[in-house]
Amino acid sequence: MLKVRLLLLLAFSFASFSSFAQLQGVFGLKAGASSSITAQEGVTPYISRYKTAFHLGGIYRLRYQRFVAQPELLLSVKGGSFKRTAPTQQVIRNNYNYISLPILLGWIPTEGLVLQAGPEFSYALNTPNGPGKKQDTGIAVGAHYDFLDMAEKFSLHLRYIYGLNNVSANPIVEHRNRTFQVSIVYNFYKKGK
Repeated sequence: MLKVRLLLLLAFSFASFSSFAQLQGVFGLKAGASSSITAQEGVTPYISRYKTAFHLGGIYRLRYQRFVAQPELLLSVKGGSFKRTAPTQQVIRNNYNYISLPILLGWIPTEGLVLQAGPEFSYALNTPNGPGKKQDTGIAVGAHYDFLDMAEKFSLHLRYIYGLNNVSANPIVEHRNRTFQVSIVYNFYKKGK
């Protein structure tokens, strides 16, 4: 019985080592543009409008065969603006500056393309016209494309983040973040190695 346990332990250890050896990790720097809106639900005289802003930060991509885990740490601007036309015209520009932590899982259908989804946890920084509540959680879905030719150290990210939390301090109106992102990533490795 002891020999069987030792053989099982050795087999498990070898399998774990083999799997670990197949893991490939890479750091990257990310920057891009965002188009965001504060979706409203409830009684309000304001209409939500999109605004263009930015996001930047770092990523770590860990690959195992056709699967990818990718945590990121980003400074991202969300919010959009509110516009009222009557009785007087008014525009309120929402400055929702967040530190965001997306944790994405991905699948590689073909080399160079990763389909991704996962949660994004955000915490608002103190800014004028910021959100009424600091914490926000969203669902991120998108794609990651690696350039496989002359621009081999660069990747393109396309992503949509659907905010789940009500970030409004107003009890009669709910506000939720909705954001599209387009990013360029510089990867600190040479593809194909």
